[in-house]
Amino acid sequence: MRRVRRPVIVLPVLAVVLSLAAGHASADTSYDLEFQPPPAHFIDLPDSAPQIPAAITAQRLDWKPCTEASLVAAANGNPAAGVRAPLLDGLDCATVRTPLDWTQPEAGPVATFEISRLAARKPTSRQLLTSPGGPGAGSLLNPIEWATAFPELRETYDLLGFDPRGTRLSSTDQDCDATISGDPLLLGTGRNDRTDVLDFSAESVRLQLGQARDWVRSCVDRTPDASTAGTITYWQTVRDLDLVRTLLGAPTWSYLGASQGTLLGLELARTFPDRVDRMVLDSVADPAVSTTAGYAERFLRQQKVIEQQFAPWLAARGTIFGDSPGAVLAALTRLRADLTAHPIPLPLDRTFSGNDLNTLFFGVDNSPYAVLERKLLTLRTAIDSPSATTQLNAATTFRMTPLLDELAQDVLLASSRIGWWTARNCNIGPWSHNLDEVVDTARQLAASAPLTYLGMGFAAVCAFWPEPHTDTGSVGYDRIGSAVLLANERDPVTPISGARAVRSTIPKARLVTVVGKPGHLVLPQTKPKSLPGSVPGTSSCARAVTVDYLVYGRIPDRDTPCQPD
Repeated sequence: MRRVRRPVIVLPVLAVVLSLAAGHASADTSYDLEFQPPPAHFIDLPDSAPQIPAAITAQRLDWKPCTEASLVAAANGNPAAGVRAPLLDGLDCATVRTPLDWTQPEAGPVATFEISRLAARKPTSRQLLTSPGGPGAGSLLNPIEWATAFPELRETYDLLGFDPRGTRLSSTDQDCDATISGDPLLLGTGRNDRTDVLDFSAESVRLQLGQARDWVRSCVDRTPDASTAGTITYWQTVRDLDLVRTLLGAPTWSYLGASQGTLLGLELARTFPDRVDRMVLDSVADPAVSTTAGYAERFLRQQKVIEQQFAPWLAARGTIFGDSPGAVLAALTRLRADLTAHPIPLPLDRTFSGNDLNTLFFGVDNSPYAVLERKLLTLRTAIDSPSATTQLNAATTFRMTPLLDELAQDVLLASSRIGWWTARNCNIGPWSHNLDEVVDTARQLAASAPLTYLGMGFAAVCAFWPEPHTDTGSVGYDRIGSAVLLANERDPVTPISGARAVRSTIPKARLVTVVGKPGHLVLPQTKPKSLPGSVPGTSSCARAVTVDYLVYGRIPDRDTPCQPD
């Protein structure tokens, strides 16, 4: 494979940030020399579909009830799979053997991963591959979640789910020590008060870079076979999935994916355009925007939302935070400083620090402003009037509820996917291994977004990543047959600019916009057994367009605005 760097669109805002980083670390401090990260390697991957080895295509899918397969996995050392087993009732599962590395499919090493099927109510040859998004972009449970929210789909399709390569039930399981960092972008579960991410003193930077280095070391040490880490990419995964289509004997299939799953769906459809019939992508991530550029843009955009929308709203509420936008911003800055100096103790060796406040602000549009207001009042009261009651309120709000959600997510996915998340993100993109450059860019971002910047995150971690980096291909989107793209107009996680950019590359795509709606995800998804994480959906109009397209093949004549419910 040739060493090459593909062109990646970097958002204009990040280009501005990078231009500000005129110098590196101070003359007497070179973090590059001090930490000596591995040299960066970039490889180019072919867009063509490889020949599948005969021994792989000859396999038969041995379908069994997923509950049975999960109990076997539990007996083999994955208790989370056993806990998840009752949730999989009604699904059939099978193990798929696939080449470990599709760049050398004949080389011999084989990997395995799991797929699930929720059969249609009557025999059908039509298959609908589903992805819920989130870490892994796949789940055995997903067919149940979509079928519960869209019972019409089972009149037409068998619904398929998957636990992809790199996740716990696969032979390429990736693992990292999540307690090393509290960085929410890494999905870290450790303390987040060891240093202030806005502090760029040499001592603080060394601590942050040391955490990033130790995070990568833990991934290498804890992953059962660290040599598989470089294969955790969507480039590999879509070839695994097309193998599934071949084994099912389906000439074509359709795809329904959300959020992170839209990137997977686009990679699948551009690689195998004649094999994907209908495709619905909910809350579209732009594949031409790198991870580092996407996070930088979100830091700056959310800072602007705090300044221009939330602060004026809170000023009109008559709270202790002030009666003008300027007074509110000053009060929020003081609150952050107080939390940095004196983090609020929480159960199980955790605290709520100034860094955690930035995480709240980063998700400002994920819920109604009144929810954020209540959380801010809880924090201010816990600081100003410490008592058993205020501490309990803080513990319930900021520790116990998130912890229960985290545990429920681990059950739904049969274990944490933090290792997958690290490997996939670091394998993809033009990551710099120049730590001085990483620190300088981070310093400028922090100065521009002091209430929403979350830390160096993947920029630092991936500078220590030992595997080669690759980029998503940029050709083939114009060959995709058709697609329905869904977007909330004010989505803070996958901004509508991503859907519009993808719309411009797929001639027969249609964009459905939920007008004026904040929040992430348009379509409903229903978790089984009333577990947390269900998505209510934002527009019955968008839901109707989705059903009309997937079930009946009718696509709107033009881009369609939908009103929110």
